[in-house]
Amino acid sequence: MSSEADAITLTFPRSILPELPVLAKALNERMHELLERNTESALGETERAELETLVQMAQFAQLLAIAARGAVAA
Repeated sequence: MSSEADAITLTFPRSILPELPVLAKALNERMHELLERNTESALGETERAELETLVQMAQFAQLLAIAARGAVAA
């Protein structure tokens, strides 16, 4: 059984670094719209699930971007 401290290594060819997933502008706008409505407690169950998915996608995209910057600097 692995623990949270175990590292995971993802390997990408350098040629795809510029193409790593970035949250599309429309999705980012939708996430912020849902975040604003969430602060007003105006989200239904489906929209709350959509918001959680968009937040997770944005976090993953940030991790990929950080990894890509580290790979370029190396």
